[in-house]
Amino acid sequence: MKPLPLYLLEVLFCSGLLLAFYHLMLVRRVAFVHCRRFLVMAILLSAALPLLNIPLYPARTRIVTATLVGEPAPIAAAERSPEVVSLQPTGGAAPKPAAAEPDPARTMRAVAWGLYGTVTALLLLALLRRMVAIRRLRRRARVTDRGDCFVAESDEVETPFSFWRTAYLGSGYDAEEREAVLAHEASHIRHRHSAELLVAELARCLLWFNPFLWLLQRALREVQEWEADRDVLDRGYDLNRYRQLLFRQLFGYNPDITCGLNHSFTQNRFVMMTRPETHRHALWRLGAAIPVVVGMMMLCSFTTRESSPAPDAPSAATSSESAPQRSEVRISDGKICFNGREVTAEELRTAVIAWRDSLSREERSGMTVVIRAARAVPMGSVTDVKDLLRKAAVLRVRYKTMEGETEVERLLPPRIEALPEGVEAVTPWERVPGNSHYPDSYRLRMAERNYFMVQVNARGTILAGTQGNLEQCGVEELKARAREFVLNPSHDPSLSESRQMEIDLPDGRTERYETSRGLFGIHLARETPYAAYAEVQQALSEVYAGLRTELSRRWFGRPFEELDEAQCIPVQRALPIRIFEADLHARNAQPDVAHLSDAH
Repeated sequence: MKPLPLYLLEVLFCSGLLLAFYHLMLVRRVAFVHCRRFLVMAILLSAALPLLNIPLYPARTRIVTATLVGEPAPIAAAERSPEVVSLQPTGGAAPKPAAAEPDPARTMRAVAWGLYGTVTALLLLALLRRMVAIRRLRRRARVTDRGDCFVAESDEVETPFSFWRTAYLGSGYDAEEREAVLAHEASHIRHRHSAELLVAELARCLLWFNPFLWLLQRALREVQEWEADRDVLDRGYDLNRYRQLLFRQLFGYNPDITCGLNHSFTQNRFVMMTRPETHRHALWRLGAAIPVVVGMMMLCSFTTRESSPAPDAPSAATSSESAPQRSEVRISDGKICFNGREVTAEELRTAVIAWRDSLSREERSGMTVVIRAARAVPMGSVTDVKDLLRKAAVLRVRYKTMEGETEVERLLPPRIEALPEGVEAVTPWERVPGNSHYPDSYRLRMAERNYFMVQVNARGTILAGTQGNLEQCGVEELKARAREFVLNPSHDPSLSESRQMEIDLPDGRTERYETSRGLFGIHLARETPYAAYAEVQQALSEVYAGLRTELSRRWFGRPFEELDEAQCIPVQRALPIRIFEADLHARNAQPDVAHLSDAH
């Protein structure tokens, strides 16, 4: 959905353009029935065309390369994975949570919506009141069935009018005048003018701020009166006597949602009684409306979207392991195989670089290395492979077990070095000076309550919790505790802090969300089995996936996987995935927050 200000601007543009076309090309130049139909169409199209969202797909899918540091840049729909999100550097000390300050823009939006809702409600209530008044008048009147319509006669009716299939008349007419009045109102009924006016009235109630819509409705009333006058004169009534009858009704009144003799009482109405109804080239004039409507659709209804991959074409998420952007590293029994060929550690780096250089620039943005290892492979071997991939500038890794039980995708950002001291207050990212082994290394310091530690020892046992509160747990319990850590619904001071964010949605709304400052750190031993590591990664990913789906349903009414790119971005901002791994190469590595690496 497009932003509200843009929609309103497009409504004004469409209604103004159609009104100008009517006055320049149609009025007094084509039949009354065509004028009426065009005006009703103009009222509906001016509101409906800006609401349409017709996608135009380019020939190729646009793929944007994810950045090394910070939140990854938006990836094409086929490449997007809900797990691939990393931390965003804030620059400057992180402030403590504070009460939200008043937002003038948000206040103005609330006032504007309140004004719109109030005026719309009043207009709708007034419309309903007039319809009820007409209904009550009919019940009190003397109703006669003429076959083609009903006639309701009452002394309360000062000016004749019609509504739906009933003509309302007062008293004091002679036989000839009464027939002329009934002929006029029967014409309104036969052409269903009341239905057209009701559509215009409802549109005006909802879009009352649009001056062009008021003018379109006035033009519709005018052409309806012209058509009814023409029908009366075509039945043989004298022109001069009919004009005298109209003068008698000049000061009368009837509800403005009805069709009556006093509407559009101007000199133009008398002029139209003596002019021919149609004009030469009327068909061409009507046909000229087609390119106008098509042009409005192109300007207001068509949007550019990324093309989805063809059904028979491999995508980044579902393509086979032999796709050009994907290679596989298998680790088992102390051996490393790259795309089925056994290699040494140095040969692996060379082979990965050669594979990367063989890809086009567009293909490199989606290149992924699948690390497939046996369940018992120690994590030390996997970490060594990840370091080689990082040196070869491969950023995207997909972890799989040989048995295919787990599958998790991550990015490989720069290494985060161990802190020389223990837990400290949150500070910005700091580049580590003089580091030759990892030239793109960073140091991170953070508050103790914001760090959720997950230890996995050599036996695959999981210990999880905040600093000083580690408990042994299974995978399902880990999910429950991780979810509680991120949400912290009870505002527990031992769980993660949150920061209230105002997030703009693609449809123009602004939502507030308590974004967690929490971070998950996975601490492993070099002997930790690969299967246990993969299970922990998948469990944490499922926690974030569930939270994102809940938030997506609340904001957009559908799960995260079904959102388009523009809708995914605000959800990712509200729930960024923060998962780190402890540095297995750090000396004297201890299971505390001072040892963080491999940000995902």
